[in-house]
Amino acid sequence: MVTAYVSEVIDGDTFKTSKGNIIRLSGVNASERGTPYSKMAADKLSSLLLRKTVVYKERARDNYGRIVADVYLNSLYINKVMNDYIVSITK
Repeated sequence: MVTAYVSEVIDGDTFKTSKGNIIRLSGVNASERGTPYSKMAADKLSSLLLRKTVVYKERARDNYGRIVADVYLNSLYINKVMNDYIVSITK
């Protein structure tokens, strides 16, 4: 498990750490920028993580070199929170 400070939210399933690592939430597929619901998902992830310290467990690297990970804020499993949120807004 790695501890990281979230310095930027890129979209609804990706953020950047203060050390420059780009983290993508494992198993989460938020709408890409410019598509329906993308701003809502990005705003939700920002409200949860921006300027906060998280812990993540790397699962893999994707084709873009991003770290694909399970992310936790205290005991809150962010991947599940975001999946549940995305399902709720796209019904």
